[in-house]
Parts: sequence; C-alpha cells; structure tokens
Amino acid sequence: MPITDDSKEKLKLRLSKAIGHLNSVYRMVDEKRYCMDVLNQLKAVQAALDKTSEVMLKQHLETCVVDAIQKQDSARVIEELMQVFRRAPELYLHEVDSIEFDIKASNKECCH
Repeated sequence: MPITDDSKEKLKLRLSKAIGHLNSVYRMVDEKRYCMDVLNQLKAVQAALDKTSEVMLKQHLETCVVDAIQKQDSARVIEELMQVFRRAPELYLHEVDSIEFDIKASNKECCH
C-alpha cells in the first residue's frame, strides 16, 4: 500500500518543518552566525528528518510489510528493508531524543 492521503499530509507537514529549519541554517551561514548556533539548527534539521523517516518506516511496516507477508512475499520486503538499513544504519540504531532548539539571535563572535 503506498502513502495514503492522511499519511501524505502528515509527512508533508514534517518535511515542511525540516525545510524551514534548513532554510534557517542557510540564512545563518549567509549571516556568518555563531558556529554553535548553526550546528544546533543543523541538529534540528536532522531530528526532523529522522522523525519523518521513523514515521515512514512505521507506516511501511504496518501496511506494505504486513501485506507482503500475508501474500507470502516476505523475502522481497525483508531485502528492501535490509538495503535501507545498509545505506543508513545510524538512522535506525539509536532513538532520536525529542529536542527543542531555541535558537536566539546572537551577537556572539565566531570561534575563529
């Protein structure tokens, strides 16, 4: 089962948040902001993308994988999942803590 209309909107909302964080990083680099502030914002981008991946994986397991197993096609979906884990194992080997980043305007000088 592909992405549903309901899950599509939820995923798009999460991706919009990641895009917003990434746009902030872009502006911060352009403004030559303090390195740690930029790094914190980058972590917010990564956390948003990790959470989107988690939601997508959960949906896939609950729909596509269950359907494939019922149709005796488990070898194919297991191989697909293994390929994803091989490409980016760190995304699935740790829990992403829910972190809120409060990036305030800073007049700090950069460390270099």
